[in-house]
Amino acid sequence: MDASSTPRILNVDPRQLPPAPETTSGAEAFARIGRTPRPCVACGRPATATRIVAVPGTGPRWIDTCTPHMIATTKTDATPAPESQALSSLRDAVRHAGVETALLTAPLTEAEYTRG
Repeated sequence: MDASSTPRILNVDPRQLPPAPETTSGAEAFARIGRTPRPCVACGRPATATRIVAVPGTGPRWIDTCTPHMIATTKTDATPAPESQALSSLRDAVRHAGVETALLTAPLTEAEYTRG
């Protein structure tokens, strides 16, 4: 995810976000959301995170977000996580051995459990 797309994802006008310095220290960012947090730019709940995003045409802006909106706009790497690569290798080895398997990513529902 491109950091400059954060305002678009949060559905906020970057021109309405407060201007920010080019860089800041962790202490300065913590002070910004410390004891009296600013509101999340997307929903108004108390912000738990802040960051500076360089938005083309408007310059650096503060993005103060609550935890759900921070998670929704966190950069992700296109490379699969090492765990995903390990599970993929395991799946391939099991298939090669001719064993029927299923990978559960959530607990079975009662109907699934009963069905076997």
